[in-house]
Parts: sequence; structure tokens; C-alpha cells
Amino acid sequence: MDIHERLAEFFQRLQTAPPAANAEEAMRLVCRLIEEVEDELCPVPRQDPAPADFTGRMYAPQPDHIKPAALGGLQATTRRHSIYCGADGRIAIKYRPSRSIVFIKYGKAT
Repeated sequence: MDIHERLAEFFQRLQTAPPAANAEEAMRLVCRLIEEVEDELCPVPRQDPAPADFTGRMYAPQPDHIKPAALGGLQATTRRHSIYCGADGRIAIKYRPSRSIVFIKYGKAT
């Protein structure tokens, strides 16, 4: 599968997963599902730590790229996306080059 198909699979799994109750749970869900999709479907083996240069494999947001956000949320930056996890468990993913929201999932508390 190419990276666009794997990204679509990630969004599908994220959408069908039970909603998160808070920002930390939401970020854990995002990280777990990215790794699951890539472990199952990506031909490029995982490297630990994630390489700085793009290898064709998606990686979960690295801890040093996850920061506190407004109102108790978390924000993570990846190579092409910004991931926002709200205190209520909401997840929003923005494609940075176009600044468009490409995914939204409401949290358990919404």
C-alpha cells in the first residue's frame, strides 16, 4: 500500500475507534493507530528512534513534538500534519501545507 492508502486506513481506524475521554487518551489513540497501520501495511521497517529524513513510513508524533495546548489540550506536529487533541477527547488533524482540516473526531465528553 502506498502512503496515501495507509493514511486513509489510519483515518478510518481512528474514526471507528471508541472516542477518547481526554487529550492524553486521544493522543495515545492517535499514536497507537499510526504505529499499528504502519506495522501491518508499510513495507518500510520501523526504526527507533524515528529517522529525521522521510523514509516512506509514517511515525507517531515524537514526544518532543507534543506540546500542551489551550484549555488542557495537546498539540503535536508531524512532517505534514498538526494534530490537536482537546481536553474533551476531540481529535482534529490539519494538513499543514494547505492549512485545511482533514479529520475531526469528537470526544467522549462532547
